[in-house]
Amino acid sequence: MKLGRKKAAQGRQPRWRQGNDAVGATYRGSNRDDRDIPVDRQPRQRGAAAAASAQAKASRMWRFWLQRTGLLILLVALVISVCNVLSLSTNAEIKPVTQSGSGSFLRSQATYQSAADKLLAASIWNRNKITIDTAVFNRNMMAQFPELASVSVSLPLLAHRPVVYIQPSKATAVLNAANGSFVIDDNGKALLPSAQLPSAGQLPQITDQSGLHVELNHQVLTADDVNFIQTVLAELSAKHIGVSSLVLPASSRELDVYIAGQPYYVKFNLQSGDARQQAGTFLAALSQLQKQHVTPPHYVDVRVDGRAYYQ
Repeated sequence: MKLGRKKAAQGRQPRWRQGNDAVGATYRGSNRDDRDIPVDRQPRQRGAAAAASAQAKASRMWRFWLQRTGLLILLVALVISVCNVLSLSTNAEIKPVTQSGSGSFLRSQATYQSAADKLLAASIWNRNKITIDTAVFNRNMMAQFPELASVSVSLPLLAHRPVVYIQPSKATAVLNAANGSFVIDDNGKALLPSAQLPSAGQLPQITDQSGLHVELNHQVLTADDVNFIQTVLAELSAKHIGVSSLVLPASSRELDVYIAGQPYYVKFNLQSGDARQQAGTFLAALSQLQKQHVTPPHYVDVRVDGRAYYQ
């Protein structure tokens, strides 16, 4: 009996174990199925993450190049704006400058305008506010038009048309030299041939007897000599004494002033430089001679300070 129970017990035990094994197998199979689910989903999740990463990277690259493109466009626009501001036109604006006591222009404004435009168009460097050489432009204008006392170029800040200011020299007298007659200014510079100035006949006429050869835009008389002559003429004009002509002898630093309607002339000394005193000496001597009813037949000499001689 005992043996049979043991056998029976032993016989059921495998079934129990087998059942347990079956249950365990089923349980373990269920666990394997559960573990397989995430394994099957990992490739899809990795693919989605890679796609999202690639899309984010592409978006960042797009924003990067978009920012750089905008900056490049802004830079190009800035360069174009700067080039536009710095550009210069070859059509200059001429502005005459006249001051009290200054002379009038000896040529028309259109003549100066045409010359300025040609000088600006002659070089590509003149079309930019940075590269233009205004000093060279001024010298070329002065060389072409000796009658101008000064030339200056003003470059506008935003506009493109350069402004050229020109100031005329004062036509003082006509110098008759060995090679022709020329208009001179206050500084003794030869401006232009007298034939080109319609009003040249109204200017004082100075005859040079030294054989001087005059060149335009060059000094032919010193500024002191011109000032001396102007002072003498002003002093005589104040006493209503007319002058027919002035002569510069070749032998010495002398100025001979021929009195209109009289047989004599007056000798002045250019070397002393005191024109007012010499003119005063002559006027005093002339007054004394008129009281005596004496007319000098040849000349009155006032080259010595404070003294007058006549012959």
